[in-house]
Amino acid sequence: MATDRRLRGAILPVTFIVAGVLLLLNTLKLIDWAIWSRLARLWPILVIGFGAQLLWHHFRRT
Repeated sequence: MATDRRLRGAILPVTFIVAGVLLLLNTLKLIDWAIWSRLARLWPILVIGFGAQLLWHHFRRT
């Protein structure tokens, strides 16, 4: 239980780190803003991953 709580508490900081790295790479001209339109098309993968995580936790508890 404590591990799950720590993992959930790490999601927001990791999100900020990833966003910061992406913004830094864009500032350094190592990636282009056009990548956002390509990544936006992949949002269903996030929904599938979230559902799979919920299912995994459900069956792990029982």
